[in-house]
Amino acid sequence: MARKARVKDPFGTFHITQSSGPHRKLFETIEDKQVFMEILRRCQVKFQFKLYAYCLLSDQDYHLVINPSGNDLSKIMKSINIAYAMHVDSKEPLFKDRYKSDKMNDLNEAQDFISKLHRPGQNLNPYNSFCIYDAKNPLKLDWVSKLDTSKELMMAKPDENSINSMEEASLKLQQITLEKDLSLKELLKQKDLRNELIVSFRKNSNLSLKDLGILFGNLSESTICKILNTQCQ
Repeated sequence: MARKARVKDPFGTFHITQSSGPHRKLFETIEDKQVFMEILRRCQVKFQFKLYAYCLLSDQDYHLVINPSGNDLSKIMKSINIAYAMHVDSKEPLFKDRYKSDKMNDLNEAQDFISKLHRPGQNLNPYNSFCIYDAKNPLKLDWVSKLDTSKELMMAKPDENSINSMEEASLKLQQITLEKDLSLKELLKQKDLRNELIVSFRKNSNLSLKDLGILFGNLSESTICKILNTQCQ
């Protein structure tokens, strides 16, 4: 039977499920869960997606609620799963199959699902995002975004200021140089300003690390990644 085609929407909100294979539990120790959480944090900083909820309570699978914020969801998940598989270093396949992704159609559906995901975690377990939503004593993780119920931003398409191509990004950068009365060369020499702009462009565009490197003076992908990690800590 052919695989069901994934729904692709770089600004949609998805429930992600990833299960372990038959040879090993996904999480055999608390250390495994701690490592996975750190990988999740690093990937959020790198890709600047919105992570609305997570659950690592089962040893056999994990659940995430993610809005890619203009990024390619498959690249995000590949980055997470490869990094965790490298940590486990199992001789047998770690994952049962590809991750499953189900797009949520509206805010109510997302709220209902997150509420269900939080039910097992109401003892404030750090491996369930209920610990962040709990009003009495919330755990503060600045890389996890609480679902905003005041507006349907999680279901929204990119706003009018979003950048959807290299051409738009180049024009936006030219506009910034004019506003600041700088040449592009002068702007790129001001590293603090350049780095702030790299973070801003990452958050408000679907540009890859390679695209950002080209735009900001032919920097390498690893340099862009280091800048994002440093600026978002």
